[in-house]
Amino acid sequence: MNEMPKLMLTPFRDGYNFNLARNVVTTETEGGMPRSRKDSIGKPHRANPTYKCTRAQWQYFLAFMRVYEGLPFLAELIVDDINHQWYECSILDMVLPVSTLGDQIFTVQLSLVAKPIKYNVESDIAFLDIYKMTDGQVEQYFKLLEKLVNEDLPSALGGL
Repeated sequence: MNEMPKLMLTPFRDGYNFNLARNVVTTETEGGMPRSRKDSIGKPHRANPTYKCTRAQWQYFLAFMRVYEGLPFLAELIVDDINHQWYECSILDMVLPVSTLGDQIFTVQLSLVAKPIKYNVESDIAFLDIYKMTDGQVEQYFKLLEKLVNEDLPSALGGL
């Protein structure tokens, strides 16, 4: 089987928005808190990335859309993580809104449905514990841990 095509453009961060899918069903009650239960796993997210393209990137985008029209593809998005990752996507809109800045910059916004990435619950639990332990100073914690392992420990052992 052929590899899924990749849209080799990174979305513009300004104006980027998405909706995280929840894998639960919530039922309102007459009195008290609503009740929720797991419904399914892997409901797709919705993302509305905007791409600002130079002339060459715009030609690439148009060619990509013509060649792979109607087929799922991989797009680099920020949805389940703080960094861009590749997601299997499909375009939802029948038309794509395009605006131009002169004849040099083309902007297009896609309405995508994105298959969620697989995640590791144990890693999420560990992250929650570290966040709580560091009072939210996770980045500082890992910087200090990196310094301890890469600088302080080798110095303390004297190159053993």
